[in-house]
Amino acid sequence: MGDEYPEWLRKAKRRAREFIDRLPPPKYGAPLNLEDILSEDEELSTVESIDDMPPEAKKAYLSLSLHEVKSSAVAIQVDARAWYEEYVKSIIPKGVEIMNTDEAVKRYDWLKDYWFKAFPMTLNKLTAIHAAYSRGGAFIHVAEGVKVRDPIQSCFIVASSRYAQLPHSIVIAEPNSEIHIISGCTAPSMVGGSLHAGLTEVYVKRGAKVVSTMIEMWSRETHSRPLKAVIVEDGGEYIENFVVLDPGKSIQAYPTVILRGVSSSTVMRTISIGSRDADVDIGEAAYLFGKGSRARLINRAVAMDTSVVRQRTKAWSKASGTSAFLECSGVIIGDKAVIETYPTLKADVKDTELYHESAVGKFSKNQLIYLMSKGFSEDEAVALLIRGFLDPKILNLPKPIEIQVSRIVDLIIKRGIG
Repeated sequence: MGDEYPEWLRKAKRRAREFIDRLPPPKYGAPLNLEDILSEDEELSTVESIDDMPPEAKKAYLSLSLHEVKSSAVAIQVDARAWYEEYVKSIIPKGVEIMNTDEAVKRYDWLKDYWFKAFPMTLNKLTAIHAAYSRGGAFIHVAEGVKVRDPIQSCFIVASSRYAQLPHSIVIAEPNSEIHIISGCTAPSMVGGSLHAGLTEVYVKRGAKVVSTMIEMWSRETHSRPLKAVIVEDGGEYIENFVVLDPGKSIQAYPTVILRGVSSSTVMRTISIGSRDADVDIGEAAYLFGKGSRARLINRAVAMDTSVVRQRTKAWSKASGTSAFLECSGVIIGDKAVIETYPTLKADVKDTELYHESAVGKFSKNQLIYLMSKGFSEDEAVALLIRGFLDPKILNLPKPIEIQVSRIVDLIIKRGIG
């Protein structure tokens, strides 16, 4: 397979395969055995309508409520079998392209200048496997000065058991452009033993702004390893909202933003829920390499049942006039769940301001007593406090998604404390 790819990409994939056995496994996250779930996929086939997708995949997509959001374009990938895309011509401006990455690399030879240029291909065994076997993904390109008012949607659905979905997405926001991308990742409830490891590279050019909202909701035996690296140039801005409603069996994510440009900035906000026996390892990192660059990283998590949640945040300053603030907050429900936080601050220069706040534990007795004095039962008081702690309003989500996130959070809370 892969004969349809351009020579530069075939060469890159061959090189990646040579590295697989020489590289260590990922440093963080539950161990994975990929050998028996990797496959050489056929070329993606395009479907004309959401109704043409497998019924279980369509149901999983609808459960995220993305279809209720007014969007300028929609792209959906099921395994590496089916691809659906739709432009809303009345609202999408000229200068915006969205297509399957497999199609984009055939059409644009210059994409070789962006392929694994933000994310290191040889970071570990998983990244090399991804480089060798990736299929599909969303290519999104916004021309200089174009501002996309309504979000662009992408959704990745794992519909097969014992299967590895490895899409490679590339987002390029040219100078002074603006875009908001809403991504959903999910699997039908009957899917088990599968992996989603989507790799995304985002390039925010001079004065551009990219907002990325990611929502993950997995079946209980699915593993997720989203891989993301972002490069931000002079005056660019990158905002990320990451919502993990159901981590499946395990999830490990560490999106990394490289603030390369002068006065570049990022805000990264994560809300996650650890349930059942899930292994959750989620964080974010910002590298402040540009003079006057700024970062704000906020990570909130709830651990219940017997789940283990690790929060990792990092800011590394290598330029003057920079600043970063990290917040790690975790709430434990019950006596068997675990939360660990690992904030890291590193400065290579004197003229920088780096701060962090961390807090992990249960809700205080005074908080519970106060609410119970107002007529709430203890379980109702705990549920009320969790809702406030995980309030999706802090993410500034589109209203239909905010409502759906709140509804799912309520269901998870009832299951966890009921």
